[in-house]
Amino acid sequence: MVGGRKGVFNRGRELRIGLIVTKTAREKLGDQLLVELYKETNLPYIAEFGDYLIEDVKSNELQGLLIVSEKDEQDFISSVDEKLGISPLAVEVLPLSWFLGKSPKYSKVLLKAYIKKLSKQDFVYRLQPVKATTVTRRSLIRFRLYEYKSYPILFDALTFEREINILIQSCPKGLIAKSVEGVTITSPQECSGCGYCTAKGFLGYLEMPNFTTEQFISFINEIVKEYNSAEKPQGVVFTSEKNLDLGEGEDLFPLLIPSVASIHESFVLATYASGLIPVILYDPKDDMVRKRVEEIPNVFPGTNLSVVKVKTGEKIPALETKLPRSQIPEGVSLNRYRRRSLYLWALEEMAKKVNIDAEAEIPGVYYVEVDPEKCVLCGVCVRACQMLVPDMKTQNDLTSLEYNIPYCIGSQRCVKNCPENAIKVERIAKFKELQKVRVNQAKVTKCRYCGKPIGTVKIKGKVDTLLVQFGFLGAAQYTDVCNECKQKELTKMWIENYLKSRDKVS
Repeated sequence: MVGGRKGVFNRGRELRIGLIVTKTAREKLGDQLLVELYKETNLPYIAEFGDYLIEDVKSNELQGLLIVSEKDEQDFISSVDEKLGISPLAVEVLPLSWFLGKSPKYSKVLLKAYIKKLSKQDFVYRLQPVKATTVTRRSLIRFRLYEYKSYPILFDALTFEREINILIQSCPKGLIAKSVEGVTITSPQECSGCGYCTAKGFLGYLEMPNFTTEQFISFINEIVKEYNSAEKPQGVVFTSEKNLDLGEGEDLFPLLIPSVASIHESFVLATYASGLIPVILYDPKDDMVRKRVEEIPNVFPGTNLSVVKVKTGEKIPALETKLPRSQIPEGVSLNRYRRRSLYLWALEEMAKKVNIDAEAEIPGVYYVEVDPEKCVLCGVCVRACQMLVPDMKTQNDLTSLEYNIPYCIGSQRCVKNCPENAIKVERIAKFKELQKVRVNQAKVTKCRYCGKPIGTVKIKGKVDTLLVQFGFLGAAQYTDVCNECKQKELTKMWIENYLKSRDKVS
C-alpha cells in the first residue's frame, strides 16, 4: 500500500490530509488509482484501515482524514480525537457506493475535490467541544461528557451594521447576539447547526466551519480543472444525504454539506457561472431547509436557466444545459466583500456565456438614487456607508460623487445621514445598473488667498445661505477662505483693531 510522506510544506492555512480506505474500497478503487492520486495531490498519507493507523497518523502529523468506506464509520469517528488527536469534524466519510460503476477518472476527480475541500477545513479547530446533550453508560465509562458540534463562527471581525442585524434576526432559536467582534453564538450546545444564519448574510463573514466559502470554491475549481472540456452537461449536487442515487452516468458530483439550509445564493450562481449546473437535493420535512430552498432563486437572474431543486427520494432529472467551463478566482472571496464579490463574479462571468436580460432585477443588490439638485456634495454619505459604495473624487477642478451600485446591500445609512434628504434606496437594482454611477458633480471652490481647494461651489452656497439666514453676515464673507488663511486674516484684523484702540487711548 502507498506509504507516508513527511515534511510536505503546508501553505497558508491548509490542513495536512490523509486518505483512508477500507479493504473493500481499496479493491473497488484499485491500487493504480490510489498511487496516481498520491502522486498528483501530494497527499502526505494514503493507506488501508489497519492496526498501524494510529502510529502512522501521528508520525505524519495529519490534521484531517478523508475516508472511503461501505460503512458510516461512526465508531471510528467518535474516538478519533482521543486516539489520533484529530477533531471529528475534520473527518469526512464518503460512501463507497458513489464510486461503484464509475470510471477511474471520475473517481479520482471526486476524491481530489474532497481532498482540496477538506484541506481548507481549518476552522473546525477553532471550535471548542460542548457539553454533551445526552449521556450514555458507555460515555460515562469513558468519561466522555462532551461532544463536537459544528456551529457557525466568524471568518473575521464583522463591523457591517446591516449584516450584523440580519444575522441576529435570522437564527430561529435566537442564539446569535452582538459582540465585540461582530456576532457570537451565545449557546453553542443549543445550536442545531442548520447554518441558516450563514446563508442569510450578504457577505458571508459568519461561516459553517465544515462548509466555508473557500471550501466551496476549491471543490468547484477542482472539478472544472479536470473536466474543462466535458462533452456533456455536468452538475454539482448540494446535499447532506449520503444515501443518494447518482445514476449510471458521470454527470453528477455530490457536494456534502452540513445542511442544505446553509447554501448561499452566491454558491448557486457561482456553480452555474463555472459551467456546472447546481442541483439542490433537500428534505421538505425539515422546516429550515424547506424555507431556505424556497428563498433560493429558481433561475439564474436574467436568464431561463433553472436551478434544479429535487426532494429527497425523487430522481434527479437529466441535465440539459452545457456551458463553457471557468474556474472561480481563488482570491475572489478574500476581501472585505467576501460572498458579494463571488456573487458579482458569477453575474459577470455568466454574462460572457449567455444573454442576460438587462432589465432583470438582481436579488440582494439595491439601487441608489441621488437628487443632484438637493445634493451639495458634503460627503456625509461617503463617511456613513460601511460598504464604501459612495466615493468622492476631485479631478481637473471638478468634484464628483459616484456610487458603486453592485456593492449596495440596502443598509440605508446614506439615506438616514444625508442632511439634505437627497438620497433614496427604494428598489432592487437591475442588471444593466450594476456599475459605478456618477450622481453629482460640481466645480471646486478654492481659497481666494492661497488657492487651496476647500470644497465645492455647492457646499459653499449652502453654507452662505445658512449663515445669512441666521444673521452671521460677517462670517459669510469667509466661506471661500481656508482655515489657515482665515486664521491669518482674523489675526491681522485683531492686531489692526488693537492698534487703533491704543491710538485712541493715547
